[in-house]
Amino acid sequence: MTMKRVTKIDPKEKLSPYLDHESNQKKKFKAKTKVSASLSKLHNERKTALFKRLGLVVGISVVSILGLGYYISPLANVKSIQIKGENDLPIKEVVKTTDIKASDKIIDHLFNKDSIDHKLSSRYSEIKTINVHVKNFNHLILNIDEYHTIGYIKNAKGYRKILTQGKLGSQIIPWSKVSPDKPVFVGYNHEISLKETLHLFNSLPSDFQNQIKLLSGNTRRKSQVIFLMKNGNVVIGNVSTLKSKLKYYNKIKTKVGKNTLIDLEVGAFSRPLTPSEKKAYGLT
Repeated sequence: MTMKRVTKIDPKEKLSPYLDHESNQKKKFKAKTKVSASLSKLHNERKTALFKRLGLVVGISVVSILGLGYYISPLANVKSIQIKGENDLPIKEVVKTTDIKASDKIIDHLFNKDSIDHKLSSRYSEIKTINVHVKNFNHLILNIDEYHTIGYIKNAKGYRKILTQGKLGSQIIPWSKVSPDKPVFVGYNHEISLKETLHLFNSLPSDFQNQIKLLSGNTRRKSQVIFLMKNGNVVIGNVSTLKSKLKYYNKIKTKVGKNTLIDLEVGAFSRPLTPSEKKAYGLT
């Protein structure tokens, strides 16, 4: 009896072409899906970017048109000017100095404040800086920041401010506008002597400065200084030594009464003021 030869067949080997084909098809399908998704995403991104750019262009165009429309319209013309921060300067004169006209465009002055600053600070020594603002489209506001006032100097016509940088204010002001907290310099006819006294005054302790009511330039000697104090006493000193002798003043003033002369020019002593001295210093 003849036996048939049995050949073993591997099922995977027979099915492998089919399985490989199916696997390849799935890979191709996945690849196509990924490519399709990527293209769709790229398309959406480009579409979004395009809309953004278009929106930006439209927005800029609208703003430009509105800005141009505002600029050429009467609404952009200067309707009024308001001065803030300075009470002693003549308002009408200040406005005239700015050379701003009603026909001017308000935006031109808003972006050209340096020109306004230069014109006003050149004319008025009180002015330190100027800030320009706009209110309600066409109302121009000039906010003036002035130099700090050290005191006042008296002349034949009235009083002028003494400013921190050593300059004098441009305006003559009446006694009613003189701050009682600031000292008054009288009898200073020469700018040099005033600067020397100012230098001494600025070097003194602030608590002593605050007690001074008046500084007199009517002295017997160039090196002499005379202070009328708010408590009614008079202090005489030397420009070079007064600062170092203030310790004696603090001791003496607690022991004397009102209307006393405290002499720190040579040594340190005190005596009551004479009637003529009281009259000279305005204490009667």
